[in-house]
Amino acid sequence: MNKAIMIRTVKIALAALLAIFLAQWLGLEFSSAAGIIAILNIFETRKATMQGGLKRTVSAVIALFVGGVLFELIGYDTWVFGLYLLIFVPVSFLLKVEIGLGPSSVLLTHLLAFGEINLGIILNEMGLVIIGTSFAMLTNYYAPNSQSELIRLIEGIDREIESLLKLYGQSLVDSLDVQAYEDLIDTLEKDLSDAIVLAVTEQDNLIEHSSDLLYILRLREMELDLLQDMYDNLKTIPPEYSDGQLVSDILIQTANSLNKEADIQKMKDRVAYLKDHFHMMQLPQTHEEFAIRAAIFQVFRDLDQFIEISNRINLKAKSKGILAGLLIKTK
Repeated sequence: MNKAIMIRTVKIALAALLAIFLAQWLGLEFSSAAGIIAILNIFETRKATMQGGLKRTVSAVIALFVGGVLFELIGYDTWVFGLYLLIFVPVSFLLKVEIGLGPSSVLLTHLLAFGEINLGIILNEMGLVIIGTSFAMLTNYYAPNSQSELIRLIEGIDREIESLLKLYGQSLVDSLDVQAYEDLIDTLEKDLSDAIVLAVTEQDNLIEHSSDLLYILRLREMELDLLQDMYDNLKTIPPEYSDGQLVSDILIQTANSLNKEADIQKMKDRVAYLKDHFHMMQLPQTHEEFAIRAAIFQVFRDLDQFIEISNRINLKAKSKGILAGLLIKTK
């Protein structure tokens, strides 16, 4: 069985049992309802559990007020419960607490069974909600830390970006291996997607550094878009182009400097120098030469943005002490 499923199963069973035991110990009526509320309040992440618990608590208060008023004014009849639903359901959606429709309506059936409403009954019902919600939050406080897996994915993404830049550089002196490019892009897109999903889960579980790692992954996602734009321009530059070696060198140097703050900044200066170099060259004489020169300047523009983003990533990692620091912790 999947580890995550096993952990969630234990959480649900533990929260439900503890909620019922406490409700029974306090002498609350319908004590099993506390266990059901606990089960319904255990979500995948801490954040979702807290938000869900809060919404269900608000929902219960509204339901007890609306249902209590109707039962007292009209009578404790089954059809009045239907009238309560006609009012409570749209109100729940309007207030965005529809997640509490089921549990709150169960509480109203308790009022129907009691045949009356008083302070003691209200405290009984709210006690069930608070106990169930509290044990759901307590048991879901434990969230498995997947940061070592996230770091592994980020390191793999960095290596794939480095390989892609080197492949681009090679394409300007040799023919571009289109299949190798497509395989690498597919792998990079999948790994980025998996890492972002994992980082979002870590963030919702309030794991340390998860927001910073998600920020870095979003920046890498922006770099991927730039890399794909570069490909569209690079494939129009033939390997026999005489100055292709200059562009090839800067791409490979950028790959080697990806995670080095000082070196990546030097690449920005190098790109500016090459832009000036190509500006000072003789104007293109043919349409083909003009198209190649235009493609090169587009590559420089994208590469300049890519380097700027990489610099932001390195500064964020350095300021927060992440990646290198986390690797030490997770070994």
